[in-house]
Parts: sequence; C-alpha cells; structure tokens
Amino acid sequence: MTKMFLAAAAALAMLASCSKNADEIADTAKGGVVKITLTDKTPAMTRAFFGTTAAAESWEKKINSLTLFVFDGSDRAVLQRRFSAAEISGQAATIPVPEAKPGELYKFYVVANSDNPEKVADLTELRSTTESEAASYNGTFDEVTTKAVRSGGFTMTGSATKAIAQAGQTTDVQIGIERLVAKIAVQTATDSKFAAAYPGRVKIASATVSRAASSISYFNGTQHSGGADNLAVVAHDFSQTQASKEQSGKYANLFYVYGSENSAPAENVLLTLEGVYDNDGDFATTSDQIPVSYEVALNGDSGKAISRNTYHRVSVNISGLTGADVAVTITPADWEGPINQEVNLGM
Repeated sequence: MTKMFLAAAAALAMLASCSKNADEIADTAKGGVVKITLTDKTPAMTRAFFGTTAAAESWEKKINSLTLFVFDGSDRAVLQRRFSAAEISGQAATIPVPEAKPGELYKFYVVANSDNPEKVADLTELRSTTESEAASYNGTFDEVTTKAVRSGGFTMTGSATKAIAQAGQTTDVQIGIERLVAKIAVQTATDSKFAAAYPGRVKIASATVSRAASSISYFNGTQHSGGADNLAVVAHDFSQTQASKEQSGKYANLFYVYGSENSAPAENVLLTLEGVYDNDGDFATTSDQIPVSYEVALNGDSGKAISRNTYHRVSVNISGLTGADVAVTITPADWEGPINQEVNLGM
C-alpha cells in the first residue's frame, strides 16, 4: 500500500451561527469541524527499471485530485468534498461535518485522481462504483517508465471507520490509499544453457499481457456481486501489446493491469513474448531467421490472483527455442517490495 495517509482531526463543538460556507454544506445548528491533513511518508524518487525495490515513482503516487466522502451510521452520505488544488498542494483542509454525533461511527472514504462518481446518496452507491480504463494506464515502454499515461494519474482509493469523539475532543482518522492497478515489469534474456546449445541469438520484438481484468471496483469485494462469496464477477479479456525495449542485451517491458480481489483464486494473466531466432546472430540478414514465441502464466502469491497495488518483477530466462519448460518462483509483497517471478524457458 502506498505510504500516503490522510490524518483527520475532528474537533466537535456547537456552531455559533448558521451562515453558509464554501464547502456547500447545509446550514446546521450543531455538527463538527474536521481538519483533513495529507501526509506523504514516501519520498519521491525515480528508480532504474527493474529495480529490486518497489517504492512508487513520483508520477505513480502523485495526487492531482481528491474527493472525500463521509457517511453516518446509517450509511447516508453527510458530506462530499472535493479538495481544491491549493488544498492538495498545502496538504490540509478544514471541513465542517453537519450533524456529527459524538460516539457514532462515521465512515470516511477517499477517491484520488478520478471524477467518478460525481455525487452519491449513500455508501452502497459509492461502493458499487467501478472503473474500466485499463488501456489508459498503458503505452510504449518509454512512456510508462517516465510518466503517468492515464489522464489525471493513477486512481487510488481508501477507507476507514471511526467513532466521533466527545464534544471538545479530537477524532483522528488515518486512511491508507492504494492504486487500483498492479504493476508488471518484465525482463527477458537468454541464459548460458541457450548459448551452449545454439550458435545464434534470440531477439524479443514484443510482449503481450492478456486475460487481465477489464474492470475493477473502487473498493475490494464490492463489484458485480454474483458468487456465493459475494466477490467480483469480472470479465478477464483485457489485452495489451508493447514493443520490447532492448537494454544491454536484455529486453524490457512494463504493464499496468487491474488487480483482482485479494481473496480470489488465481486467474492467470498470460504473458506472451514474440521474437525471432537468428542462426548466425546477425539480425541484418533475415534468410536464417525463424519466429519464436513464449508463453508464461502470471499470478499472485499462494495460488491467488494478482492483487491491486502490487508490483510484479518477472525475470524470463530463455534456455531454448520453445517455452516447454517453465519454472516459477513468487514472493509476496506490496508495491513497496516486489513480487519476484523467475521463469526459465527452454527445450
């Protein structure tokens, strides 16, 4: 999970007047004032592609827009507040909450970098919100490794529930927010077994991820309920092809795909590598070339599907001209520490 936290301090008191405020909250004779403070505990940094650490890039965690939703104990929306650019930049905003009742549980939800939904009446409506923009996060290798391709940045969401403190006391609420997408970095190379068996070289032209989720709920476990476990029922028909980038004899690709629910069984995303084998190692001559293709199933930890906000570092080692042999090792981690997957492909 990103180390982005919203600290909410609520000082409950009777309002002295019924004048309107810029937050467009209905006039009320009683309520609370919530001070929202945004703190970024992860320093901005740019890392080398395929680094062993997974701290988010500056563009992966940048907040361009932020909307706060507050719901009372009956899940009725009592506040919807979009932060101004100045408030995001200053990382603070003071917001009155109408009719705040000491001791009652209030639910705080945030959505970053998305205009959807524009307005909700209750929590059920917010939790049914989905996004279907998987293609908008992807592009060429040079694009996705230097900026956020999706207009507005990476959609992030989070929530927390907290009882309102007694009048005159402070209510502190922290909300950890996470990206809807998972990050898949692929690095492909031939190994020593290949060099010993074949005189030529393999060049990877492109990589494709397929069988990925085409949509995702803003909040875990809430989209298109249909199974006995009330988990999401989502089409896994998203596909994206990217030209491979040659880097010192290795081939690099980077994709973003929607994550599935954390408790869902594995629904393997398929990675397909397309290239050519050149018998004499000189790719300028084409008469001695044959096409090659390798397929690798990608999934999360312990037989589960790839989860949102996780980083998958996939190392592909080619030992032969077919993908008959595949060895997979996976280590679980959040975006701050990669899930490593090493794949050996050969005869």
